[in-house]
Amino acid sequence: MSIELVAYAMVATLTPLGFAATLAVIESGRLQAAAFAVGLVAAQFGTCALLVAVGTSFAPDRDRDRPVLRAVLEICFGIALLGVAAIVRRREISGSGATPDRGLALLERLRRIHPATALAAGVLLGIGGPKRLILTALAAASVAAASTETSEAWTLVLGYTVLATLLVWAPIAAFEVGGPRTLKSLHDAQRWLGGHQREATFYALASIGLLAIVHALMALVHV
Repeated sequence: MSIELVAYAMVATLTPLGFAATLAVIESGRLQAAAFAVGLVAAQFGTCALLVAVGTSFAPDRDRDRPVLRAVLEICFGIALLGVAAIVRRREISGSGATPDRGLALLERLRRIHPATALAAGVLLGIGGPKRLILTALAAASVAAASTETSEAWTLVLGYTVLATLLVWAPIAAFEVGGPRTLKSLHDAQRWLGGHQREATFYALASIGLLAIVHALMALVHV
């Protein structure tokens, strides 16, 4: 799995509101939580796969490998990630991770949701708002440019989906296995993410950016 896909997926999944929505659905019951997870993961996978199919049809000839160009682009990508990480690091914390009133109303509705509605809500969140759609489009473009075989493309889309929805399916899986006793640990994790989102995003972007630069430089050495 490419470094770009990992970066896009990590940024997509590190959202306190998405994690809070997951916990709210968990509080409504096991069936609702399972339906929400299935809907969200399936929608994320389907959206990415559709965008990959569209991107592949417009992609240039990928049979000719250009290692130097790919390495240069990867270095630029790594530098861009470090720049974004620096911006995140310096950004003022607004509201200390507080959830807006509209978000609180949404979370309250999710705590009293029916299974069919939970499935539909998962599908809508899996398709995503502007941020998730942009990240999915970038991930799809990366897959379309990197993969030359259908099986490889499906594997990359699956890997991106697993990481990009990690903070949804992992808590729900823990709840399905461990039951209500896992709720305290999940709420502790929610509070930690709400208070440390900036730091978590910074370290994820910075580490992936550095890895991209090092990987590209090593590739240039072996050209």
